[in-house]
Amino acid sequence: MNMKIILFDLGKTLEDRGVLLPGASETLQAIQVMQDAGGEAVAMALVSDFNMPDRPEQIPAIRQQYYDILDSLGIRSFFEPVNERVTLSTEVGVLKPDEKIFRAVVEKIDGDLSFQSVIFITENLAHVEAARALGMTAVHFKGPGQTTGDIDRLVDLIAIVQAFLRDSTLKSENITPK
Repeated sequence: MNMKIILFDLGKTLEDRGVLLPGASETLQAIQVMQDAGGEAVAMALVSDFNMPDRPEQIPAIRQQYYDILDSLGIRSFFEPVNERVTLSTEVGVLKPDEKIFRAVVEKIDGDLSFQSVIFITENLAHVEAARALGMTAVHFKGPGQTTGDIDRLVDLIAIVQAFLRDSTLKSENITPK
């Protein structure tokens, strides 16, 4: 049984303008203790488009800026160790939904995993569609200011993630409430 990755976008998915969105903390807490069908813990991870460096030596400082954001939101502990569980465009050199950034996420956690072992949650519909095309399960969260999404509330992810962990062959359209 392969490990499962629960992959979140940060901006407008878990937070907006430096404030956690309603249900974010409860959702992360619930998912953190989940196990897959084989009893293995899940890996919660973040993937974000963030400041692009002009020079490679700027990457550590930019990465630290991002970690400071996680600290200020009070959610860094959900994504420890951050060097394995946080992937930034800063490090990879491409923006989502480029396959290369998603591949970097999987490589950091377990290079033997396929995209079928990943469920990706974001407010960006184009990123959801691209992730699905790569073979991931993806959930479109109705983020701030949006009128549509697979889910309206972050806490609705709890049941979706549970279903994904029971049967990762489920496709996005079969596990997202309408």
